[in-house]
Amino acid sequence: MWTSEDALKELVSRNFRAIQLAGSPGQPEMMLFSRGWEEPFMDEVIVRGEDDATACRRSLADSVDFLERKDFVWYKDGSVVEVVDELIFHLPHPANPNAPKIVIPTPGTLWLPPGARTEVHS
Repeated sequence: MWTSEDALKELVSRNFRAIQLAGSPGQPEMMLFSRGWEEPFMDEVIVRGEDDATACRRSLADSVDFLERKDFVWYKDGSVVEVVDELIFHLPHPANPNAPKIVIPTPGTLWLPPGARTEVHS
């Protein structure tokens, strides 16, 4: 069984770059792990806490705001272990014909608690 630390080490071993995002009064500190693919895709894991993380694949636009939920073609919310497992072992390589490629429509900016979010595949 993996631990959160094992999952994060696995990301680094797969060439994900780690960046600490500074907190603000309304936003706690976070860690961002990212890896670019051939244009136009990038995979990310945003860690807000051991039980609050998001993994996603985005279609790169002109500019990327890592805190915005837009331009996603796939995402998964959950614990660090859950989202890293889904990203690494279940999401196909972007060149795979079965990999998601269509941007998921963003329903708005309404914040939802982690338990209310759902997994989306396109």
